[in-house]
Amino acid sequence: DRQRKLFAAARSSATKLTLVLTGACYSAASSLEKIDPKAIPDDNVIWTFHSYDPFLLTHQGATWAGDFIPYVTGLPYPLTAVPKAQLDVTLDTIRARIKAEAPWTRQSGLLAYLDEQVASMDSPDKLLGLMDAPFKKVEAWAKANGVKPENISLGEFGMIRQEYGNAYVMPAEYRAAYVRDMIGRAEAHGFSWAVWSYGGAFGIVDAFNGDKAEPDVMDVIRGLH
Repeated sequence: DRQRKLFAAARSSATKLTLVLTGACYSAASSLEKIDPKAIPDDNVIWTFHSYDPFLLTHQGATWAGDFIPYVTGLPYPLTAVPKAQLDVTLDTIRARIKAEAPWTRQSGLLAYLDEQVASMDSPDKLLGLMDAPFKKVEAWAKANGVKPENISLGEFGMIRQEYGNAYVMPAEYRAAYVRDMIGRAEAHGFSWAVWSYGGAFGIVDAFNGDKAEPDVMDVIRGLH
């Protein structure tokens, strides 16, 4: 009901402008699929969703994304990009960080959650299923409601480069591989897409303080067509 009211207010002032609509919960696909697009009978709209799956890999070190992910750095994309022995060393480092820095009342839960998350993406097939899931939800919703793929946008995705104040910098090749894979998914479904972000922690052009981000992600984008 709120979205209908907001849409009506926007449309009354912008009669020809294409308006972008989304669901709740940070524009999750699971929220978009709960919306009835027929409640907004307007062809000049774009429906959008965001996806950062797998969050464990895309938000490493982010201090604003819950009490777990700040302890996580150094994981590759995909997890199988490095030998298992190397991955195990990284995971042990993360576990040691949790044991040393997390509140003792949270340590067992955080350690268990780490193992659970790693197990959900530790093979190519598992990772494929995890990353495909939001797209399949949106595709099913669109087909059920007669929404054309060209009226759907993956409006936000990306992988962190460096958290503010954290010395760890995500290797550029992991970010480039992730962006390439996500663009491929969006275009395979006929969806438009937009990468987060131009600069800052997720920057693909600018980093911090006037520095430039590594060119790898932009090289992927420039090489698409």
